[in-house]
Amino acid sequence: MVHLVRAANGLEPFETFLRAYDAHPAGAEHDLVLLLKGFGGDDEFRPVRELGGDRVAAEVPVSDRGFDLTAYLAAARVLPHERLCFLNSYSEPLSTGWLSRFENALDAPGVGLVGASASWGSHRSFALHLLRLPNAYSTVLADRRAMAAGFRSVGPPVRVSRMRQRIQTLGVLPRDIVDYPSFPAPHVRTNAFMLERQLLLSLSVGHLRTKSAAYRLESGRNGLSAQIRSCGKQVVAVGRDGRALTAERWPDAALFWQRDQGDLLVADNQTRAYAAGTPEQRLALSRYAWGTRAHPESMG
Repeated sequence: MVHLVRAANGLEPFETFLRAYDAHPAGAEHDLVLLLKGFGGDDEFRPVRELGGDRVAAEVPVSDRGFDLTAYLAAARVLPHERLCFLNSYSEPLSTGWLSRFENALDAPGVGLVGASASWGSHRSFALHLLRLPNAYSTVLADRRAMAAGFRSVGPPVRVSRMRQRIQTLGVLPRDIVDYPSFPAPHVRTNAFMLERQLLLSLSVGHLRTKSAAYRLESGRNGLSAQIRSCGKQVVAVGRDGRALTAERWPDAALFWQRDQGDLLVADNQTRAYAAGTPEQRLALSRYAWGTRAHPESMG
């Protein structure tokens, strides 16, 4: 199990992870490997090592260049394990036996990728929606202001001028239209996922120099989920009850931006933001992820 620890995030996310890791035993034999991103050396590592203590089996230091997926690929190249479960910096296991749920799901014949959460959301359809062109979201998404508020709730604030925002939008949207499939665009999210190491290393990942490139590798036309399906393998999401769900069943579970997310096995900053959001924000996010099958209304 590879947990990403970024120097830029400080110690708080790692402390949150360790509390959850101790409170909810993984339920499967594993080595806890810390993927140390952006640390300058032993002096900076020391507080992390002291917190991790004897739980930690190994460390893999990487530079802070690139993104989470960049670091995961670097770890896959040096680790000897047959299977790897990656957890991002803000991951928080929520249920005892959580890792065994991943293991059991990946053991099933034909399964190539297992995630704790997944989405049907489409960058392409949303770009067309923003441009007021025909798209699958036209009749189901909240108004644009509500959508903007919803997405601000799950990401850092962007402090740029209105003109610069327009220029950025005009630059990004055409590529989103080309590089992503239309809604529904089922993909496993890469906040918490498991697969065979050799399968990961066999995939085409391109150059992950920008955040957009990392997004494309997660959910684009040639992203991880798409490539693994093209290999003839299934992509599934697994919930707290251990059921491995194929893409057509994802909206029926409360895994990600749906209902109270009560089936969720591993939380992260985006699932927490949804849980803390206003009804309007939750509606916008749920409709982005699931279209007409969105059901955020049972949130308290």
